[in-house]
Amino acid sequence: MKFWLIAFFFAPNGEYMGKREIAYENEVRCLIAMDYIRPPKKEWTTQIQCVSDDHYMGRKKDPGVDYD
Repeated sequence: MKFWLIAFFFAPNGEYMGKREIAYENEVRCLIAMDYIRPPKKEWTTQIQCVSDDHYMGRKKDPGVDYD
Protein backbone atom coordinates (compact mmCIF):
# COMPACT_ATOMS: atom_id res chain seq x y z
CA MET A 1 0.00 0.00 0.00
CA LYS A 2 1.23 3.51 -0.79
CA PHE A 3 2.22 5.81 2.08
CA TRP A 4 2.72 9.56 2.15
CA LEU A 5 5.45 11.43 3.96
CA ILE A 6 4.08 14.84 4.98
CA ALA A 7 6.48 17.48 6.28
CA PHE A 8 5.11 20.68 7.82
CA PHE A 9 7.54 23.61 8.02
CA PHE A 10 7.43 26.32 10.70
CA ALA A 11 9.33 29.58 11.23
CA PRO A 12 11.12 30.13 14.58
CA ASN A 13 8.07 32.03 15.90
CA GLY A 14 5.85 28.98 15.17
CA GLU A 15 4.24 30.44 12.05
CA TYR A 16 3.25 27.79 9.50
CA MET A 17 5.34 28.24 6.35
CA GLY A 18 4.17 25.33 4.17
CA LYS A 19 4.29 21.61 3.65
CA ARG A 20 5.76 19.00 1.35
CA GLU A 21 4.08 15.70 0.48
CA ILE A 22 5.97 12.78 -1.04
CA ALA A 23 4.48 9.40 -1.99
CA TYR A 24 6.31 6.15 -1.17
CA GLU A 25 5.53 2.60 -2.21
CA ASN A 26 5.28 1.32 1.37
CA GLU A 27 5.47 2.36 5.02
CA VAL A 28 9.04 1.17 5.55
CA ARG A 29 10.42 3.40 2.77
CA CYS A 30 8.38 6.32 4.08
CA LEU A 31 9.75 5.89 7.61
CA ILE A 32 13.33 5.63 6.32
CA ALA A 33 12.87 8.83 4.29
CA MET A 34 11.80 10.72 7.44
CA ASP A 35 15.46 10.81 8.52
CA TYR A 36 16.45 12.70 5.37
CA ILE A 37 13.88 15.53 5.33
CA ARG A 38 15.35 18.90 6.19
CA PRO A 39 13.61 22.29 6.25
CA PRO A 40 14.40 24.68 3.38
CA LYS A 41 15.84 27.21 5.82
CA LYS A 42 18.14 26.32 8.73
CA GLU A 43 16.14 28.25 11.33
CA TRP A 44 12.84 26.57 10.41
CA THR A 45 11.55 23.49 12.21
CA THR A 46 9.60 20.54 10.85
CA GLN A 47 6.89 18.16 11.94
CA ILE A 48 7.03 14.99 9.86
CA GLN A 49 4.67 12.05 9.65
CA CYS A 50 3.95 9.08 7.40
CA VAL A 51 0.30 8.34 6.66
CA SER A 52 -1.47 5.67 4.65
CA ASP A 53 -2.96 6.45 1.26
CA ASP A 54 -6.42 5.93 2.78
CA HIS A 55 -5.70 8.60 5.39
CA TYR A 56 -4.17 10.97 2.82
CA MET A 57 -7.19 10.63 0.53
CA GLY A 58 -9.65 10.98 3.43
CA ARG A 59 -11.12 7.47 3.11
CA LYS A 60 -10.05 6.15 6.54
CA LYS A 61 -8.27 7.98 9.35
CA ASP A 62 -5.03 6.45 10.63
CA PRO A 63 -5.15 5.81 14.41
CA GLY A 64 -3.54 8.62 16.39
CA VAL A 65 -3.03 10.90 13.35
CA ASP A 66 -5.16 14.00 12.84
CA TYR A 67 -6.18 15.18 9.41
CA ASP A 68 -4.33 18.33 8.43
